[in-house]
This record gives sequence, structure tokens and C-alpha cells, in this order.
Amino acid sequence: MDLDRRLENIAQVVVLLAVIVTVYLTKDFLYTLLLSIVLVYLLKPIYAAFFRLTRHGQISSFSALLIVFLAILGVLMGLISVLLTEVSNLQASGDLADIQLTNLSEDLNAWMKLYIPDPLYGFVKEIGDIPSAIASWMIPIVEEQLSSFASDLPILFAKAIVAIFFTYYILIDGRYIAEKAVELLPDEKRGVTKHFLRELNSIYTTLFTVYFTTSMLSGVLAAIGFVLLGVPYPIVLGAVVGVFTLIPLLGPPFVIVPMAIYYLLQNDIGKSIILLVFGAVALIVIPENVIRPSLALRSARIHPIVTVLAYTAPVFVVGIMGVIIGPTLYGFLLAVYRTAIYYREI
Repeated sequence: MDLDRRLENIAQVVVLLAVIVTVYLTKDFLYTLLLSIVLVYLLKPIYAAFFRLTRHGQISSFSALLIVFLAILGVLMGLISVLLTEVSNLQASGDLADIQLTNLSEDLNAWMKLYIPDPLYGFVKEIGDIPSAIASWMIPIVEEQLSSFASDLPILFAKAIVAIFFTYYILIDGRYIAEKAVELLPDEKRGVTKHFLRELNSIYTTLFTVYFTTSMLSGVLAAIGFVLLGVPYPIVLGAVVGVFTLIPLLGPPFVIVPMAIYYLLQNDIGKSIILLVFGAVALIVIPENVIRPSLALRSARIHPIVTVLAYTAPVFVVGIMGVIIGPTLYGFLLAVYRTAIYYREI
């Protein structure tokens, strides 16, 4: 009996060591695995729609990934086309050649002297050459980021391939893998684990599927509104609205307000007011009070404070990857908390 117990303890130690080594070997791809989980929940509605039509998991998963890839590619090509068109127009009109960057400091100082009170102007003047100071601060940072991005490009490409690979197969076999993993647990632990997985799935559906779907529908609404208002590049600007809607505390106003100010400076007061009203009603009130509640009927309700923390706080610690890591970890801990509360009350 003692020998069997010792062998069991040795086996547990060996398994634990194997798990630790495996985690260490794949630590550089942990972000990639988390990204795969996020992509799975983003693609769930598209995958489900194709699966209802085809009843074939591989075709549905490939089609969902292909649609998202084409959409991202289309947006990027649209942005590049807009930039090239505008630069070409500036060059053709001669405005670009008339821009004298060396005169920016003098122009700014003249503007400040005209509109800023003398005591405040003197204080600002003591700061120094503001444009040069900003440029000297920004240029090294931009160069460093571009250099780092260029050197990491092969690794980023490999991680992207791995993320797509995992997403493809998790969409097909994710539910089966989870069910088989639960069966490996002791009988008394299966009920708790199944409840936890249901909570986790519901929370991730809210944090990812509902949140991103609402943002993308906001982008579609914005594009339709821009077409009706005659705003240039409506599809590209609609995509930009959808992206900024993903960012808590910014959202559509970060795009609509500058556009309204632009038309106001162009003396088009009517379009400026219409844009503000359209942004408030179609891009804030309707998504938050109609679209999001309708999509969230079958998912978990999460307090807005948790959502803001999940998407915002980690960004200041780990950078842009916080948008993926934050909701994943916050959602996991929230599922643990709700499972513990559920079993404490029964």
C-alpha cells in the first residue's frame, strides 16, 4: 500500500514538472493562445451562421477566418488608398510644397502672442521652442518603435500563423475538447467545473462577442450615416469609428467631435450639428440601449466598471496586448467568483 502511494506521489511530481516545463517552453506564445481565445469568441456568430448552412465544421471555420481576413485587408487597403489620394491631391494643388515646417515655431509664437494674455505668454515662452521640443521628444520614440517592430516582424508573423491555426481548430473542436477534459476529473469535481465553464463561456461571450459585435455594428451605422451626409470616405471612416468604439472612455466621440469641428471651421454649421446629433443618437444611444442589450440576452450581465477596468487598466501596464490579456483574466476571475458564490448559496 505504501509502495503504491509512493508511486502515485512520484507520478504526480513528474506530471507537475512536465506541466511546468511545457508552460516555460510555450511562455512566448501565451499571448498568442489568449489571442486565439479572443478570436474564437469574435468569430462564434460567423462560424455558427456558416455551420447552420453547411453543417461542416472545417468549411465554417475556414470561411469565418477568411471573411475576417478580407475585412481587415479591405480596411487597411482603404486607409492606404485614402492617404495616397490625399497626399497626391496636396501635391497636385501645390499646398504641400507651400508648407514650411521651419516656420511652425514662428507661426505658433505669433498666434500665442496674439491670443494669450501677456503673463501667460511669458510663462509659455520660457518653456522654449514647443514644436522643436515635441519633435525632439517624439522622433526617437517613433524610430525606436519602428526599429523594434521591424526586428520583431518574423516573430509576429509566426505568432499570427499559430493564432490562426489554434483559432481554426478551437472553433471546430473546442466544445469536444472541454467536455473530454472535464471527464478526466474526479466525479465530485465535475459539477463545479462544468458550472465554472458555463459561467466563463457566458462572461467571455459578453466581454468579447457582444462587445466587439456592438462595436462593429456601430461602425456600420456610422458608414451608412456618412454616406447619407455626403462625408468623404464613409466606409473607411466607419471602420475607424468601429475601432475607436472598442476603446473604453474614447468611443465614437473621439472621431465624430473632430469631424464636427472640421465642418464648423469650414463654415458648414448645419453638417457639424447634424454630425453631433447623429453621433449621439446612432452611435451612442442606439448601440448602448438597443443593440448591446439585445445581443446580451443570452450572455452574462457584467457591471460597466468591470468592463472598463478589463479593457483599460491592463493597457497601461502591458501595452496594447492589455486589450486581450485584461478581459481574459478579469473574465476568468469573475467566473471563479460567481461559481464560488453559487456553490456557497446552495
